[in-house]
Amino acid sequence: MTANRPLAPPSEGAERGPSYVEANPESPVAICTLSSHELLDDLARSALVDRVAIIGPLETENIGIERMISTVLARPRIRWLICCGEEARGRYQGHALRALFTRGVDAEGAVVTARSRRARLRMLGPEHVDAVRRQLRFRDLIGVHDVGTIARAVDECLCDDPGRFEEHVSLPDPEPIEVPTRPFRLREEDPNGFFVIQVDRGRAQLLIEHYSVDRALMHRIVGSDAESLCTALVEWGLVSRLEHAAYLGRELVKAELALRQGIRYRQDEPFS
Repeated sequence: MTANRPLAPPSEGAERGPSYVEANPESPVAICTLSSHELLDDLARSALVDRVAIIGPLETENIGIERMISTVLARPRIRWLICCGEEARGRYQGHALRALFTRGVDAEGAVVTARSRRARLRMLGPEHVDAVRRQLRFRDLIGVHDVGTIARAVDECLCDDPGRFEEHVSLPDPEPIEVPTRPFRLREEDPNGFFVIQVDRGRAQLLIEHYSVDRALMHRIVGSDAESLCTALVEWGLVSRLEHAAYLGRELVKAELALRQGIRYRQDEPFS
């Protein structure tokens, strides 16, 4: 369950549902669907949504849990956490969440008895974990997908509402670093050469021409999407500077958007 911008339940026929749903702020119940996004969509479309405070996924056993803790501690009205759906194999975030509420964390921030070695909290301390364990009662429905079963658990939690959590816990809130608006310029020429990016609408592809520093054509590379092309440029060692890789990523995403949306693309220029 991550602290994202709340989204409304998906409309009929929508291809993708919400990343999370924030509904009734007076409800003491939150639902975590782990990696089961279809279950999140089903719950978001059901009448259950009006009886809970928030419904959201939990994707990772470290940063994901930290965000969940921060989200809940900022909402002291939430006193129950129902965890349902399936965890991702290898991440075992459901097991880590269960272990967190059962055993807490050690002095190094590792979730005690968690199956994943990555289940370690870096940004939050034991005091935050102890606070959320006092605030929340954990209802373990891991593996459950049936909306009716989840709804009955919600009703039971609503009937056992301990009221607002009165403890105040300070959360880390690093000041954001504001980046001034400025055009991107490579500080130094990449010794591996430079690239010319074009959109081939006839073949529905992106075309990259790779030139050496003395402007000799080295490679012509085609692909249908920016992600695959960026991966290839890095794996093949055609880019040697981080800022050059960042620049190419930006331009290839622009080119892909232009290809998909029928917009004219010119390298280094904004969309017109």
